[in-house]
Amino acid sequence: MPFFWSYHMNSLRVCLACSASFVCAASANLIVNGSFEESSLNPGSTWSVLGGGNTSIEGWTTVGGGVDYFGTYITASDGLHSIDINNVTPNGGIAQTFATTVGWVYTVEFDMSANMAGGPSTKIMRVNAAGDSEDFEFDYVAAGSTQLDPAWERMSWTFTATSSSTNLWFEGITGGVFGAALDNVVVTGVPTPGALAGFGMVGLLATRRRRYEG
Repeated sequence: MPFFWSYHMNSLRVCLACSASFVCAASANLIVNGSFEESSLNPGSTWSVLGGGNTSIEGWTTVGGGVDYFGTYITASDGLHSIDINNVTPNGGIAQTFATTVGWVYTVEFDMSANMAGGPSTKIMRVNAAGDSEDFEFDYVAAGSTQLDPAWERMSWTFTATSSSTNLWFEGITGGVFGAALDNVVVTGVPTPGALAGFGMVGLLATRRRRYEG
């Protein structure tokens, strides 16, 4: 095989490997403590009431009216702990800021159930990031939820980053004190197809320059 073709193919393999590594790295969970397991608190078999501005759950800050931090009061979807997104008032919540790349698309996945101690049966939780939001509903009566089997449902939402860091927060919309339950938050990001194509083109152009310069 002529030298320049061998060099070209090896450089192309390196470029493709770098692209694959780029995407694989982007697919890692960007959220710290997404299942709320790490905390200075131990709610045991009940729950701990956290007001707004509380940082007891590692990586997270409570917002609005705060949240209830569940122990084994209900069965978590991952680990032992979960969150009732309402506290003693509606419009509680919890938030985390993480690094993002402008123009990348991020997928937010999370498990949703309910605090079944009281109505309404349909719980509503709003997910917010980068100036965008979406409401998610969970009807614990229709789902047949119990404390031992909350019938967690996996939810998914995407947003496009507009800055180098993004604040993601989950907000209780349901009236009353018994809100939606949250667990197992995972956020992953990928470049847009145009950005990824551009990354590959840069590598190919560099390879082509080396070929003609060699």
